[in-house]
Amino acid sequence: MESKLKEKGYEQSQIDLIMNLDEDNQQKFLDEYDQSLLKYLSEKDFMKDKLDEYQKYDGLLETKKLIELVNNDVINETNSIKLKKLYESEYFIPKNEKLYLEYIDKYEDVDKMREIVNTRRYLDLYSDIVDTDLSKGVRMLINKYYRLPADYEPDDLVAVDPALGRGYLRKEVYEAYQPLYEEAVKQGFNLKVVSAYRPYKMQDDLYNGYLKKDPQEVVDTYSARPGHSEHQSGLCMDVSEPGYSLDNFYQTKASKWLAENCHKYGFIIRYPEDKTDITGYQGEPWQLRYVGKETAEDVYRRAITYDEYYACFVE
Repeated sequence: MESKLKEKGYEQSQIDLIMNLDEDNQQKFLDEYDQSLLKYLSEKDFMKDKLDEYQKYDGLLETKKLIELVNNDVINETNSIKLKKLYESEYFIPKNEKLYLEYIDKYEDVDKMREIVNTRRYLDLYSDIVDTDLSKGVRMLINKYYRLPADYEPDDLVAVDPALGRGYLRKEVYEAYQPLYEEAVKQGFNLKVVSAYRPYKMQDDLYNGYLKKDPQEVVDTYSARPGHSEHQSGLCMDVSEPGYSLDNFYQTKASKWLAENCHKYGFIIRYPEDKTDITGYQGEPWQLRYVGKETAEDVYRRAITYDEYYACFVE
């Protein structure tokens, strides 16, 4: 066998690896295996009885990862392409790998599965809650899994000029909103801030008021529970035009202009209409969330929720 392998063009170091295999696999290196499969033989976790499986998926993933998935019977003909797409995704978070593999066969769309895992939406809403990392500043995440302390109040709140609306915002947010407002005016829109900073107690009263008319599962689609409202952070605001309520703001040309331009000033539309299954909220084209210009432009370019952006690039 050694002489035949040498005639085939294998070097002695390669032949030594092949000779450690059983006779059937040795013969395959003469008859059908490509020399590229030799890379598996020298890996620490190589298993002789898995060589046919390594060959089947060779080149799909990095060698060590492919060996791991084959050895653990994770990869198969049904999910192999999904696994390739998953591991090559720029939104792949290494610490979530175990969960990805747990859910990958449960979803036809691997991007949707990844999004659900990254945003913790595989959990029930308002479960496994953690405190928001305040050190992230204007990029902090507040949602149904991340909460603000009940006593949290920004120390740099400023009053909104009555010409622009009402309420209070953090100074940086207000200063970023002013040029956005001015450009909106130039475009023929009259945006007004109709709701800005809300302390914990105000959100508590608001939420409990809604519970008097709607079941909790309905209220949770349009109002945040106390501690989970971005309004408490002073980083977000609801805007509309005179004559329009928030519920029909989407009908305005200003709404479309805002969605296409607010990122230029450091804002994002926090709850997109097509991401309700991820955010847990109905679409809210009127709610602006300040995250800073660089981050807002990146979120807009990627067209992903801030929930996933935070998990991938901020946390």
